Amino acid sequence: MSRKKNEIKNKRLIYKNHSIERVGFTKYNTVWSSARDSIKLWAFNRLGYNAIYADHPWYLDSLVCFNELADRCVMALSYQLEKEANHDGMDYLYGAQIKGKWYFFFGGGHFTLPRDYYHSDIHIPLNIEQFNEIAADNIFRGYLNKNKDGVWEINDAFFAAHFEDVGWGDFDRYQDTVVYGKRFANKKEYFESIYLRKSNRKWLYKEKNEN
Repeated sequence: MSRKKNEIKNKRLIYKNHSIERVGFTKYNTVWSSARDSIKLWAFNRLGYNAIYADHPWYLDSLVCFNELADRCVMALSYQLEKEANHDGMDYLYGAQIKGKWYFFFGGGHFTLPRDYYHSDIHIPLNIEQFNEIAADNIFRGYLNKNKDGVWEINDAFFAAHFEDVGWGDFDRYQDTVVYGKRFANKKEYFESIYLRKSNRKWLYKEKNEN
């Protein structure tokens, strides 16, 4: 095993152990299973972009990175295209717990993964081990930081960038939204409303297309 592969493997182990210690084994597995079930449902109903997961093999990374409050998480979802293609793909998958229920949605961008960058035969799809390495090096990078005592701790900036950055909205400017008919009293409520719309929008598009 190369030095880089070993470093990535160790990083994934540290991240996963820390995440499980933060939320407990049961919650960790429950959230991952709920996300997997959601993807299956989206794919079965061919909801917009999710149709790609109906037509191709996909893999939900076993690593789930939770924030300090354990009400947000970041995951990696990958898919393999047909052998005639020259690339595969990976998406950020986000989760947010709102009033006790978990909602899952895309929003962090998409990675096109050229096969010739990772191995010599472009007709061989990337495998799970390669997806794991790519996710650790890209999707999950920055999840933990070492504090001044050398102890790993959750990096708040990692979750702020993923869940509250420019692409999601600006609470200080837009918390009083006429469009959505409600004044948001705090940042948590404001962003939760955005996540709910993001999670439910795919179903609204399906209803519109069927009518």
